[in-house]
Amino acid sequence: MPKMIFVIGANATGKTHFIRQCFSGNGMTCFNIKDYQQRVYQEEKAGSLIPPGAQFRYLMRANQLLLEDILKALAQGRDVAAEHTLYMAKRRIAYIDALRKAVTDLTISVYVMCPSDAQWEANASRRGEADQLQRYRKEAELIEFPNVSEGIDAIYEVVDGDVRLRMDPPRPEIYEAAKQALAEEAARLQREDEARERRKQLIGSMRERPFWHYCEVCGKSQFMTAQEAYDAGWDYPPHMGDFGLLGPRTCGGCRLTDTLYWKILTSGTLPIVREKDLTPEELVTWRRIRGEPESLLTEEA
Repeated sequence: MPKMIFVIGANATGKTHFIRQCFSGNGMTCFNIKDYQQRVYQEEKAGSLIPPGAQFRYLMRANQLLLEDILKALAQGRDVAAEHTLYMAKRRIAYIDALRKAVTDLTISVYVMCPSDAQWEANASRRGEADQLQRYRKEAELIEFPNVSEGIDAIYEVVDGDVRLRMDPPRPEIYEAAKQALAEEAARLQREDEARERRKQLIGSMRERPFWHYCEVCGKSQFMTAQEAYDAGWDYPPHMGDFGLLGPRTCGGCRLTDTLYWKILTSGTLPIVREKDLTPEELVTWRRIRGEPESLLTEEA
């Protein structure tokens, strides 16, 4: 009977050490979700600044890649141990449902790392992360302790190396609540994907369709195509800069040095727009830019 073991817990609780000590020498295939997260970050060329909303999708992609490798290993007759966070019941249930669908006779166990304060402090110090311990403890508060109603066969609490079976009373309501939450999440992601595709198509159409061009310096406005604006000397997306990003929005007769873009660029501070520092005219320009390209499709009142 194949075995699937999840070792979960907050940072610096000893997950990696526990897996190495208890499972890696027993012929098990061991995976770590962090390896998959790093793989996704590299594939997406994600630097220190991850776009809003992208972090969740990166983590979901890492989860999917890990699940695929777990299923491959199980299909090859290998037992598997995986280091993961899996703080939430719905995340565990998503994994467990997929695993049980693929491997009907699978035994699933979950080990929850619950070190004493002294052990946790020692772990964090060895990692050079003693200053992060308070944050890690906050993370631990988010963990929904596993329950057999999630489809788990055995649940253990690991306290400073002492493994204790902990089988709380079943809570059948967990499963349906989790499935509902997952369905709502999937629907939200689909809506976001559809909105992203609509925006992509809209931006693509801006090279051909006429739209309003507004000069932020002299106030001139003109309804024309991007090519007509470019031929007339306008600094405007899509030929000059990108829709929705700060840049000059000027006609052919006005200067770059009179734009909001130039003011922010030469302010001597971080190139960040703070609305409270803008004049009423600059605020109109900035909000129009943030609303592009939709803000350019109808004439301003």
